[in-house]
Amino acid sequence: MRKILYFFITLLIVSGCKKSSFVSDFDQTPEDRMATSIALVSNTLTSASNGWVATLSTSAGGGFGFYMTFDNQQNVSMYADLTDDASITSANSTYRVKTGLGADLIFDTYNYLSMLADPNASAFGGTQPTGFKSDVEFTYVRSSADSIVFIGKQYRQLLKMVKATAAQKATYTAGGYKTAINKVKDYFAAVKYPYIEITSGSAVLKVGLSVNTSSGLASGKRGTLTGVLADGVSTASGTGKFAFNLTGADFVGSDFVYQGITFVRLAWKDAATLALYDSTGKEYILKSNPVPLTPLALLYGFPTTYTYRKIMIGGTSPVAGGALLPSGVTSQFNTVYQAMVTRLAALSPARTIVGISFTLTGNSTAILNVSPNNGTSTFSANATFSYSITDGVITLTKPIYDSNWTARGTEYDGIKNFFLSGPFKIDWVTSTNPSSPLLGGLYRVADATSFFYGTL
Repeated sequence: MRKILYFFITLLIVSGCKKSSFVSDFDQTPEDRMATSIALVSNTLTSASNGWVATLSTSAGGGFGFYMTFDNQQNVSMYADLTDDASITSANSTYRVKTGLGADLIFDTYNYLSMLADPNASAFGGTQPTGFKSDVEFTYVRSSADSIVFIGKQYRQLLKMVKATAAQKATYTAGGYKTAINKVKDYFAAVKYPYIEITSGSAVLKVGLSVNTSSGLASGKRGTLTGVLADGVSTASGTGKFAFNLTGADFVGSDFVYQGITFVRLAWKDAATLALYDSTGKEYILKSNPVPLTPLALLYGFPTTYTYRKIMIGGTSPVAGGALLPSGVTSQFNTVYQAMVTRLAALSPARTIVGISFTLTGNSTAILNVSPNNGTSTFSANATFSYSITDGVITLTKPIYDSNWTARGTEYDGIKNFFLSGPFKIDWVTSTNPSSPLLGGLYRVADATSFFYGTL
C-alpha cells in the first residue's frame, strides 16, 4: 500500500514539474511580457544614433513636426516647428518608459510637446482647460526596423517617429529646420493662388490649394483643396493638417482627402517646384493662378453659406487725400470715381471720400454706400436696390436714395448712372500690383472693360 502511495506522490511531483517547465519555455507571465515591451521601447528609442524625425497631430489645432534624440539616462532633446526659435533651439527635458495599459512613453518635464498641452494662452495660444488637446503621455503601438509609433493616452493622436539619417541630424542641429520651413512659407507668400490639376473622367480640373503656415489654434498648420467639379457649378473641398519636415511637410492625423484622392505629403520636386503626393505616390505639381479658381459668383451671396457679400473701396476712417482705388487695375469706372472725387473736392468745405461699398444686405436687397468726410464729420449716403442673381449675373432695380444721397445729387450722378447701367457679371479682378489684396468686381455685361471693383 505504501508503495502505491509513493508512486502517486511521485507522479504528481513529476506532473507539476512538467507543467511549470512548459510555462517557462513556451509562455510569459503578463509581468514578463510588459518588461519585454518596456525594454523594446527603451532600447529602440536610445539605439537610434541619429535621432528621430517625428510628427504629431493635435485634436484642436493643426499638426506639428519634431526632431528628437533619447539617451539611456532618460534625457530627451528636441527641436520643433512650433515657432522660429523652437526650430533652431534645442529643448532638453526628461522622459520615462513605464508600465501603463501598455508600455507608456511619458515626457515628464516641460518641453515643446508640453507647450501644445498647456492651457495657458500665453504659453502657445492654447485655451483653457485643454490647450491644443494634445498629450505628453503616449502608449506604444508598433515598431519596425526604422520607425516607432505611439498613440496619445487621452486625445488618441498618433506620434510617429522615423529614424533620422546622419545628414538629417546634421541639418536639424545646424539650424536647417528653420531654413526649410521658411522656404515653404516664402513660396506660399509669393504664390497667392496655387493649384493642382486632377483628372475627372475626360476632364482635367484645376483645384486650388490654400495653406495656413501659422501655428494658430483655429486654422494654423492646415491645407485646404477647393475646386469646381466637372459640372461647372458644384464645388468640393478637403482639409488636412500638416507638420513641416526638411523637404516640405507631412499630412498628419485624419486623412487629407479630395474627391477620393488621399494626399500624404508636400515636397519639393526641385529647387523651385512644389508638389503634392498622394498615397499611391502620384505627383501633382503646384501651379500658379492670378485669381482664385472658384468663380466669385459661387462665393458671393447673402446667406451665411457664401464667403463674400461686400465689395469695398477704402474703409471707415478718413484717409489723407481720400480713399484710393486699388492699384494696378484698369477700368472705365476709374474715370467715374475720379470725377466724383474732383466734384466733392470743389465743395466748400471740401469733401474727401472715406469709402464706397456695395453690400448684399438681404436675399433681394443691396446697398451702395458712399461715405464722404468734410474735415470734421463723415457722412453716409445710401442707394438701396432690389436685386436678383442668375448664372453669376446680378440685376439691380428699384433704387431708393436717402436724403444724404440726394443732397449731393450732382456729385454722385456719375456713380449713380454707372450702377443703373447694368446688369453686371460678378467676377474676380486682377491687378498688376503683386501686393494687391483679393479683389472682386461687378462687370457691365454690355462692356466688360467697365467694372466697379474693390476688396472683398
